[in-house]
Amino acid sequence: MINQEQFNLSAIKEFYQENITSDVLKNTGLTVAIFTVVIVAQVILHAVVQVVDSVPVFNSLMQVVGVYATIRFAMSNLSTQQQRDDLMQKVRNTYQEVIG
Repeated sequence: MINQEQFNLSAIKEFYQENITSDVLKNTGLTVAIFTVVIVAQVILHAVVQVVDSVPVFNSLMQVVGVYATIRFAMSNLSTQQQRDDLMQKVRNTYQEVIG
């Protein structure tokens, strides 16, 4: 039983030395940092949205602004077939730029 445990421990050490590099650890640390920042930002934004939502006048004003922006977007990008085709081409180009 001891030999099996020693073998497992040596196999783990060998795997770690061969596969775990400082680059992997840096990327892991960076990923954890990004997740932490995202979670903190979401908590802060949630608090801001709750404050904005609790102000009745501001909430109604934002709804009117949203409706106006939606109508303006539809009128400038969706009125004609050419505008719709141009919009779809922009979406495809942006998608390809993001995906790579």
